Amino acid sequence: MSALAAEVMAKAFGPGAEWEDPEEEVTVGGPNVGAGATVTGIATEMAPDGSTKGADDATRLRLQRLVAEAVQALEHAALIRPQSHTAMKGLDYTPTRLGRTVLAAGAVAEVVGENGAQG
Repeated sequence: MSALAAEVMAKAFGPGAEWEDPEEEVTVGGPNVGAGATVTGIATEMAPDGSTKGADDATRLRLQRLVAEAVQALEHAALIRPQSHTAMKGLDYTPTRLGRTVLAAGAVAEVVGENGAQG
């Protein structure tokens, strides 16, 4: 799980990623403008060619569940924080200051593993 969490962190919040947020511009809540990454959005980024359109529903759901577990591991390690935006009807996520530091150091898997998310 720690390796998957590191991959999720890099693809969702790493340099050049859609939700990188180096200037901490993701809002804390409220309207959807300025929202962070969702599990569904991250799962799409993790899919080959950045699309789950060719996958059947069961495969898409399996990928989303794996990403959700990795997101939970990142949250428990304090590398990302959840938040709610009004029209999303769910949570979105953004990296914490610690998360950005650990990601830049290439130590996400180690930090997540130290927090008990090995596997």
